[in-house]
Amino acid sequence: MWKKIAVAGATAAIIGGAGTAALAASGTSTPAPSTLTSASSGTANTASTASGNTAGGKAARGNAAKAAKLGKRGRAEGIARLRNVLHATWVTEDKSSKTFVTHDAIRGQVTAVSATSITVKASDNVTQTYVVNAATKVHTHAKKTGAAITDVKSGDPVLVAGTGTGTLTATQVVDSKK
Repeated sequence: MWKKIAVAGATAAIIGGAGTAALAASGTSTPAPSTLTSASSGTANTASTASGNTAGGKAARGNAAKAAKLGKRGRAEGIARLRNVLHATWVTEDKSSKTFVTHDAIRGQVTAVSATSITVKASDNVTQTYVVNAATKVHTHAKKTGAAITDVKSGDPVLVAGTGTGTLTATQVVDSKK
């Protein structure tokens, strides 16, 4: 059950934050028109991001419509695809402060763990280190409630989600070792 909750939460976060990723990458809080270069002519075109009339916007609306038609089967297929994700970065907007929050997640094996940090290596050899603090929630397969970072061991398969750009801070650690 906890795997379904973790995957569903990651799915919601990825879908919710996908629209603001380009804005955060630009380093500005004000959206600006994007520039697209035509492969055939080599000329640059400005896409209207304010009205959502971008190629990506149309594709996103088309995918949302397809998912709505597919219903539960479409959601299940989307969740199944996310199970293969090794690591991801996405950006969301904090509704109350109107600031952007960069989220990061990685699924792999713990290479180092302490009371203050966890390092995870994905199967494609990408390694990320996260700061662990009192706000970090730890979930393990063995302990349904009351798990702590001390329950996570080097070599355990985990999913770690967190926030930050330079220094990553873990918000969730899910240890799936049985």
